[in-house]
This record gives sequence, structure tokens and C-alpha cells, in this order.
Amino acid sequence: MTTTNGATWDPEKFRLRNLAAKFEAIGELEVRDEQVDLSDLSRVIEATPKAVLFRKAGPENTELIAAVSGSRKRLAAAIGVPEPQAREELQRRVANPKKAFRVSAGEAPVQQVVLTGADVDLTKLPFHVQHEWDGAPYISSGIDYTIDPLTGRSNVGSRRLMLRGKDRCGVNVTAPSDLRAMYLGCVERGERLPISLTIGAHPMDLMAATTRGAPGDEINRVGTFRGEDVAVVKCVTNDIYVPADAEVVLEGYFDERGYVEEEGPYGEYMGFYGPVHGDPVFHCTAITRRRDALYQTIKHGVGRKLAECDSVPMRQVLLEAEILTLLRQAGLAPTDVHIPGGPGASGHIRVAIRKNSDADARGAIAIILGAVRTAKHVFVVDPDIDIRSDTEMEWAMSARFQADKDIVVLSNMRVMPMDPSAPSRGIGAKAGFDMTFSIHRKQGVTSRVPEAPVIKGPARYQNARQAIEAKPMRFAEIMAAVGSRDGREVVLEIERLREDGLVRRNEDGEYYIKG
Repeated sequence: MTTTNGATWDPEKFRLRNLAAKFEAIGELEVRDEQVDLSDLSRVIEATPKAVLFRKAGPENTELIAAVSGSRKRLAAAIGVPEPQAREELQRRVANPKKAFRVSAGEAPVQQVVLTGADVDLTKLPFHVQHEWDGAPYISSGIDYTIDPLTGRSNVGSRRLMLRGKDRCGVNVTAPSDLRAMYLGCVERGERLPISLTIGAHPMDLMAATTRGAPGDEINRVGTFRGEDVAVVKCVTNDIYVPADAEVVLEGYFDERGYVEEEGPYGEYMGFYGPVHGDPVFHCTAITRRRDALYQTIKHGVGRKLAECDSVPMRQVLLEAEILTLLRQAGLAPTDVHIPGGPGASGHIRVAIRKNSDADARGAIAIILGAVRTAKHVFVVDPDIDIRSDTEMEWAMSARFQADKDIVVLSNMRVMPMDPSAPSRGIGAKAGFDMTFSIHRKQGVTSRVPEAPVIKGPARYQNARQAIEAKPMRFAEIMAAVGSRDGREVVLEIERLREDGLVRRNEDGEYYIKG
């Protein structure tokens, strides 16, 4: 972490309020001015594909925004570039790392209000039941900041909080992660692990929290994804630094007892519930916030609407860039990569590739299925297919795929542990679909895709005979060559030539003069 004195920064630039205004301007925000009960929040959120801003959530009339990252259009607005440029802009930022610099408490908006001791009351925050079978009300937008007790290295991740009392929460730390490893070490030593969580943060902060990067202080990665150095402030009741422009921070610690809290069930990213399991207990020692804090909730695990969940567009953009790099490093020539949102966390991956060998499609399939744990099915097509079009992908499947030779099935592969179809946790099957033509396929009219003709330009010949004496031509070419805007008169002329035995046609249907 870099300490910078007198650094200039704008504490409003990465605020959720400013982002909400952007969303409203591009038609990506629904505003609810009326009072909405906490029990109704999720129903409202799931009813729209847009982000939702609640002016009066719950009896406290809390301001809360939902589904901030739930579309590529919103994510691009958060990045600050047109949607087609989002992937490349994130690649540029990752290639140009930034740093964190420290500011004082007086400069940090997130410490404008500080509650400690008996004033800490998590039950006043907008925890809400997000799915029908959830084990309790949740706040799903937590970004956790910790420091490794052994190395001093900062760690950043993303966690949900399950309300368990006035100053306690269950926190999901089940999946393998740096935080889990740190906490297990603390449990072995009988130590508490200090931790702070921001509630209400820019989508770039969440993207940084859910992405593995280079070794070193992970808090720097927040600045990297923002595209500029990030101001951080020391917490009030522990020694952890958090972004100074966050909306809310919950400070505290995991106690030393280990995985003793029953957490879950909760709607997960594959559209099914995760089970009840043991997790650490978070004890809250302070709540700090902006005076006009805007709380945040994540749209997460809503089954048939996975494409609208916050995590999906972020995963799409980052993983598409990663796969392009992997394939190019392997000497292949991908022209595009697209991850459709329907399967959720990158379960299906589409690749358009320019083949130099008939082995290239299978090579791409093997690379992706081996390197990307979340990838379950890979579809490879020729460059003429629009991989963002479901219609064109189905056309390629029907016209360029033979099930007995063009499918690749891999057994006993690493898959996502939450896959409900896997026979054992974390182990399952993957498949690739080679939907490309062979490069040895005979070329001719039957290998072409029909398109509307383009018939234009000045006449180059006086009549059809002169045109096809120059070279064999398709009928539309003859029309263009003689300047016809009709075509029927060309038919009559060709028929006279045919009657005289002068015109023939080749296997591609082109007309030519005999001999």
C-alpha cells in the first residue's frame, strides 16, 4: 500500500448515487418513491431486468439500490465506456496496476457517522429475505477486507451476511479462498481474525473483490479496476484499511471458535439453493457510514433469471478477455468469444475461430474446458457465425454438426461444487461441440450462405453476351454488368443466346459463352 500525502481525489466520483443517475439517463433504472416493506424488496427486484432504486425501504425509510451490475449495459456505464469497448478497457486497466493511498478520518466520507459499543445495531440495517427458503434476512453486497496475520498482506473478497442478532452475523466462508485459509490458521492458533466489510460500493470494487490478481496487497486491485489510485482510510476499531468513499462499513472480527454458525440455505449463482452449513460468526464492533448513505443489495441466484444477476455480466466480460488470451497464446486464431448469460456463471462458452487445421476447434475446446472450471459446455463455430445470436448458433448446430464425430466429452473434470447435476461434489463431465465446417470441404455455390444481391454500378458492357464473354458470371453479376435494374430483359437475351446454342452454365450456375 502506498502512503501519499496531499493526494487529490474525488470522494464522489465512484459513488453509487452518481452511478444511479447514469443508469436513469440510459433507461436502466427503475425508481420506487413509495415506502416498500423489506419483505417485498426481492419481489420488486426480480420483477424488472433493470436496476432498482428504493427511496424508502423498510420502516427506517432507508435508501437502497439493487442489481447495479445486472446487465452489460449497466456494467459498461460503470466502467465509463461504450458497451462494445468494456472488455478491452478492463484489459487495459488490468495491464496498468494502480495503488492505494491513505487519507485521514476527517477526509473519509464513510466515517462521517460512527457508531460503536451499544450504538451498534445491525437490526436497523436493510437486511431482507431474498429467496423463499433463505435461512434469515441477508445483506448480500458485502466486500470484505482483511489482513493476513502471518504475512501482513491485505486480502479482498466478497461475502454475504446472514443476520443473527444486534451485533452478530453468519458469514459464508465455505468455498476455498485466501480468507478461509487465513481464518483456519487463526482458529488453530486460538486467535480472532479482524475483518471489515463495505456495504454499498462501485461495481469495479466488487469486480476487484471477485477476481484473482498478481501477488501483493489486494486492496491495490480496487484502484486497478477503477483505473486510478484509490483512497483508503483506517477503520475505527481495527487496523484494516477500506475505501474511504464507500457508503457503509461494518467493522469487527471472526471469533476463534471456527465454523460454529449454521448459515444458509441461500439462493446460489447456479439458480439453486446452497445447503445449510457451518460458518464463522462475525462480531460487529462499529458501523461507519456517509450521512446520506445509499445501501446496496445484490441480485443473486434467482434461477431462471440468472442473466440478470449482478455477478454474471462481470464474469462474462472478464472471462471472455481471459479466454481470448489463452487461445491466442496457444497459437489459435479466435475472432470472438461470447458467454451467454442464461446458464449463469459462465457455464456455456461460445467461440468463433478461423481454422488453420481441422484440429483447431478441438484444441480450443480442450484449452477452455481444462483451464476454466466454471465452463461446462463449449461451442466452437466458424467466423461467419454471430455468436451473440441464438438463432445463428442453432443454425450452425443444425447445419455444421454431426453428433457421432463432432462432440467431445470429458469425464471426471473439475466442475463447480454447486452444480446440482454433478454425480459427486466438484467432479463431473464437460462437453465441447465442434460446429465448424472442415477446411477441406469442397468450395462452391453449395458452401455459400445465401444473401440478398447487391446489384449496382454503371454498365460496363452493352449486352449480356459481351459480359459473359469476358468471364463466367452469376445472373446478378450480369445484371450489374449491363446496368439492369430489372433483370427480365436479361433473361430474354440469355434465352436467345441459349436457343442459338451459345450459352452454357457451370456447376456453380454461372453463365458462360460456349468455347
